[in-house]
Amino acid sequence: MSALAIAHMPDWPAAMSRDLALAYTGVAEAQLRAWERGGKVNFRARGPRGGMLALRSDLDAALAEMFTSTVEEDLDFG
Repeated sequence: MSALAIAHMPDWPAAMSRDLALAYTGVAEAQLRAWERGGKVNFRARGPRGGMLALRSDLDAALAEMFTSTVEEDLDFG
């Protein structure tokens, strides 16, 4: 799916492939993998031909948690 097609999607699906999840959240691949390691986002073989999908609600929760952290937690000026 092209970036242009994604930008014009009226609604995001309830479950997404890795590429779509990255487009939806706008985070880097490394962040998505960190969420997976932490158990916040889980990809499961549920899509066509066994494609791995993650729930949009899990992605939303991970994003919300990312934005609720305080500046003091995120920055260390030594």
